[in-house]
Amino acid sequence: MKKVLSLLFILIVNLFVAQVTSRPSPQRLYNNLSKEYPQFLNSIEAQQIEEKLLQFSKETSNQICVVIVDDLNGYSPADYATSIINEWGVGKKDLNNGIVVLLKPNSRDLFIAVGYGLEGAIPDLATKRIRENEMNPYLKNGENYNAIDKGTTVLMQLAKGEINQKDYTAKSGESLKNKILTFVLIFILFFIISSFFSKNGGGGTTFSRGGTTYWGGGSSFGSSGGGFGGFGGGSSGGGGSGGKW
Repeated sequence: MKKVLSLLFILIVNLFVAQVTSRPSPQRLYNNLSKEYPQFLNSIEAQQIEEKLLQFSKETSNQICVVIVDDLNGYSPADYATSIINEWGVGKKDLNNGIVVLLKPNSRDLFIAVGYGLEGAIPDLATKRIRENEMNPYLKNGENYNAIDKGTTVLMQLAKGEINQKDYTAKSGESLKNKILTFVLIFILFFIISSFFSKNGGGGTTFSRGGTTYWGGGSSFGSSGGGFGGFGGGSSGGGGSGGKW
């Protein structure tokens, strides 16, 4: 039944594809089609994102396409992003492994649409966490490059299986209350252990702090050579999530 509804959805969408922005020529993975925000990313940042997405496409055949627009032509963000996957053919036709990250800066809309083939690795809840945790905080601060870079990094890691979506959504969904409780328990445990050693003449104790590595920082990518060969005919049935930043 779900497949039938998905196919019906695609047929309905295809009746209105003329309203969706035409696929740019030459085809690119980073597409700023906005006239209001032509410098959403500067030229260097845009090139870095393009090369990052291109390298990912070459290594995995998965395709992530970032699209920035001013007008949804009467569509909801969800329908527009899904229509881009279907009309542009983001992802491979036999794998349906395309993703569209749609941003509409003038209304602060963000939607991440996922093709059929990646819905298992990147379910709706995972796209919600990516928006809320990896992208929205940076978009609110005007750090557009960091938002796109960090969001696409996690999408790549989920698609490649480097991150388990259940672990990611569980970890990302941890409430502030739980974090505070964990911190308090660790502090109490540290205090008890320190008191024990002090009373038993254990002498001074030295603690060292190791470095912390953060994923997804701004990166510079070298030339990947050959350029983007184009989308492969992938499709989507409406997976993903969206909201305001």
